[in-house]
Amino acid sequence: MDYINNEISNLQQICLDCKDYETPQCIKSKCNVGFALSVVNSIQKNGLTMVKDGLQLIPKEDMKHYDNIMVARCIASICKICKECMEGHNENCSVSLARRSIESIVLKEIIDYPGNILSYIIKVAEQNQNFANLIKNEIQLLD
Repeated sequence: MDYINNEISNLQQICLDCKDYETPQCIKSKCNVGFALSVVNSIQKNGLTMVKDGLQLIPKEDMKHYDNIMVARCIASICKICKECMEGHNENCSVSLARRSIESIVLKEIIDYPGNILSYIIKVAEQNQNFANLIKNEIQLLD
């Protein structure tokens, strides 16, 4: 499966459902979904990149409500992209930045990706069991 195109499609769907979409209030650099979409589009065009101090770029003031199933679907696709990568894990990687931006919508504390999906879901469950279950279900749908 082409997880990058899948991720772009999922993020675009969230954008379409947003009340601010295509209004003056739609500022991608201040929106977790818009930021993640920009990063994933960059991955598609330029391949994986490391972004120095990339964590500082993730929007921290986005307070919009998003559908948790769609957010879980995005994280599932991101996890699959990460799993396919053979570059070695780095938190400043464009894939990690997209994941962190999306997970911050639901989770209060940042989760370091431990290198595999099951360990990640266990870490998510420590903060939010229901959200972890949603991610697990979405990952199973991708398999």
